[in-house]
Amino acid sequence: MATTATASAVSDADIEDLLARRDIYHVLTTYCRALDRADVELMKSVYWSDGSDSHGVFDGNAAEFAEFIVREIQEWFEVTMHGIMNVHMEVDGDRAATETYLFAYHKVREDKGEEIFGSRYMERFKGGGLDPKHHHFFFGGRYLDRFERRNGEWRIFRREVVMDWNESRPSNEILDQGMFATLRPLGERGAGDPVWNNKP
Repeated sequence: MATTATASAVSDADIEDLLARRDIYHVLTTYCRALDRADVELMKSVYWSDGSDSHGVFDGNAAEFAEFIVREIQEWFEVTMHGIMNVHMEVDGDRAATETYLFAYHKVREDKGEEIFGSRYMERFKGGGLDPKHHHFFFGGRYLDRFERRNGEWRIFRREVVMDWNESRPSNEILDQGMFATLRPLGERGAGDPVWNNKP
């Protein structure tokens, strides 16, 4: 005996909610791209100009934060990679609150070790047969964002970064030997990165 499944109706409100979540997620991933590719204009595009960012090393206007963080991340780190994981969203009309889990990698520039890690960390590796010039750290935390939709566009109005854990260690990166020597191209900041040629 055949049965007929009745599909539940999808309302206009359901569609609007799904579109909001899609657009918000796009803003979150665009932020990561802007940061790791050191693209200040792209970074500015994820925030409203009157928005703010509380980021530990910076607390203030979002447009000023974009200028600051893109400049400083290039000064502090040779490479960064920011990835987002769980994203919890609460959408209410033209406003939304999100909690986005973050995992980030940072390869510290040679002369920035003590500034980044502090003297106690650097003392641990003196005379230990390790190369003190190359260090990296991993960061686990969350972006707590307030989004606003203006004229149909979602952007971040307020961001707060929460640190849950970090791990710092000397680097054992290999770029020029074994299979790693064949893995090319290497990523880079700016217009030379292969992502800018990856178009539909």
